[in-house]
Amino acid sequence: MKPLHFMQILLLSVSISGYAQIMNKEVKAKIETTEFENMLSVTGTAENVTDVHKSMRYKLTVIKKNKRSKNLSNNSQDGRFTLAPNEKKILSRTQVNLSKEDETILLLLLYDEDDKIIGKDRIVVGEDDKADQPADGLELTGIVSDETKTKFGKEFYDYFYGKYQEKKLNARKIVKVEEELSFGRTTRIRVVIDNDLINEFVSRPDEDFLVYMAEESIARLIKYFQDVEKQKQYITQY
Repeated sequence: MKPLHFMQILLLSVSISGYAQIMNKEVKAKIETTEFENMLSVTGTAENVTDVHKSMRYKLTVIKKNKRSKNLSNNSQDGRFTLAPNEKKILSRTQVNLSKEDETILLLLLYDEDDKIIGKDRIVVGEDDKADQPADGLELTGIVSDETKTKFGKEFYDYFYGKYQEKKLNARKIVKVEEELSFGRTTRIRVVIDNDLINEFVSRPDEDFLVYMAEESIARLIKYFQDVEKQKQYITQY
């Protein structure tokens, strides 16, 4: 992981406190839902509120968590799109089975040409306690974005996210698990937060290896959070 310089740390401190406020300024992300017969119809939309043509990509993710067993399932749709000035467009549609035993998180993220998130919307269905939710519904905490492409990448994501929850981590920055093609038939997996590389490795079709790398990545992520917190305290004192 690259060392954080003073200015990077200062900007990180500012961005953590104001992260929710800078979203949806140029392009608005919106999730629209309709419920019928224990099914939830989900539509992800984007609206360009500027006078400039936009070329972007989206990711609509459905995360289901069983309230009793805490088991997770994660499904995503993604793609690229363009928006004319002041245009609103439907990006994706999906349907979700509803159950009283499940908490369902719907997350729509919009990325600009530099792959930075500039639009987002989040809806939670079947949540037991909404007392900690922000009034505007925009603040994202504890989100781990699945950017994997293969079966083994998906398995690593599941192990990583399970340990993320087990450790009760709740980052106010989105943690991304990315995967890209490497040599031969292998892929390279990265864990990234706020453009800082937490861990990177070449995947293997080995469950024990993927579990080990998930544990290693979580340990490095915790160390990252501790280092950032120490630097924030240093800046506050001086």
